[in-house]
Amino acid sequence: MRKNNLLYHFIALVTIIIWSLTFIQTKILLKYLSPEEILLDRFVIAWIIFFIIFPKIKFFSLKEELIFVFLGFSGIFGYYILENISLSLTSAINVGIIVTSAPIFTTILKITTQKTNSKKVLFSIIGFIFVIIGLLIMEIKHISKPNLGDILAILGALFFGAYSFVLGKVNSKTNSILITRKSFFWGIVFLMIFLFFKHFNFSDIKIYQNVDVWFNILFLSFFATALCFFMWKKAVSKIETKASNYIYLVPIINTLAAVFILNENITASMFISIIIILSGLFISQKFGV
Repeated sequence: MRKNNLLYHFIALVTIIIWSLTFIQTKILLKYLSPEEILLDRFVIAWIIFFIIFPKIKFFSLKEELIFVFLGFSGIFGYYILENISLSLTSAINVGIIVTSAPIFTTILKITTQKTNSKKVLFSIIGFIFVIIGLLIMEIKHISKPNLGDILAILGALFFGAYSFVLGKVNSKTNSILITRKSFFWGIVFLMIFLFFKHFNFSDIKIYQNVDVWFNILFLSFFATALCFFMWKKAVSKIETKASNYIYLVPIINTLAAVFILNENITASMFISIIIILSGLFISQKFGV
């Protein structure tokens, strides 16, 4: 690791720690709001914050704009709608473990689209196999009837892996806040289209008088979204797919928080899954692409 990249590794680490706690905050909010409402509140507030910080309007070429459309669809709408719905169907521990697989999918995209060292590719594939085995062990108890929440979380990890890969390709000279703001905008657009076709009915506005609701919404929108997405873009622009590998800390932090805050139980299969998945991610980060 080069010394001039240490700061960006630290930024990625802090971002992941905060993101690890979002599973807990979202799980609490699901007692009061729907998955869609949480997502809409979170990103609209965050978008407003970014617009206040950086109100500049800039037009991009069609090709560049389509990249932002993809980022909004994959990293904002796709990943988070799947994560929020999965949290309403399964435990926060399960979701935290599953989304850990996201960096492996980022790496797989990289080795299938770029020329890379064959030895590094081999280690990346070995890491991928470890992750898949870890996920299968966690799901073994659901072999006869798959857990829909876990399946949605896996799909969410795929979306985030694609998001991180494409984000690393965005022109590094483009303002980070502008990139994030535009990604949020398109994510909100896709969410509104989704709500329109779903004929969605919103909760009573009085629910926002509850301290748990507004506190956790502010945590998710300001710290976990506005601040963290800016830091994540900074980290990815410098260390690319290596930033995604810090997600290996998510299940550890999330599991501890879920046990102590939500009183969730960790099973032997979950513990084994964490070890195997983290081993796969370590192999991929240390020896892979």
